[in-house]
Amino acid sequence: MIDLVACVRTEVMHADGTVFERYYDWQGGRTAFEVEMAQAKHVDVSEVVEKKTYIVSDSGSEVLFFAAGIPYILPDRTGVLVVFKEKPHRFSSAEAPWFFSYPHNAAIYNGDGTLRFQLYNPEGEGSYIGAIHTGVMPEHTDTLGVLMGTVGHEPEWLYLVDPDASKLIATGKWIRY
Repeated sequence: MIDLVACVRTEVMHADGTVFERYYDWQGGRTAFEVEMAQAKHVDVSEVVEKKTYIVSDSGSEVLFFAAGIPYILPDRTGVLVVFKEKPHRFSSAEAPWFFSYPHNAAIYNGDGTLRFQLYNPEGEGSYIGAIHTGVMPEHTDTLGVLMGTVGHEPEWLYLVDPDASKLIATGKWIRY
């Protein structure tokens, strides 16, 4: 039996010893807005000195996750998808498999934190995988989408993610926001 991903939890430690915890789960539950705002305000009082992200499974086991981006739970809950920015943040590794640069700047990781595969960007050089698409996709309700962009421009083209293959699936849809 596969232990499915239940939530992603992040601990943010400040220089004064204050620790904030944020989470989101596969059912849409998340940290209260007031807690997120308190942490955002606390940055003015005390700098962030450490950030740890954990993948939490249904059984309650937690895996420390080192990837340089925000993990999004896959619809089938067998792992997470991470889209990497142009540069990793200061609390993460700049090395593969924890960071991948443009144009193939996304990866899927298993629930235990191991790399499943790096996503292949069919647009190639001069483009990037820009963001997770959280908009409505009526014909693809159980699929995660990503937006593809050209370097220097906002992401626009919608591609679907197959959690079992590294190739993105073109939809021919253009998303403006």
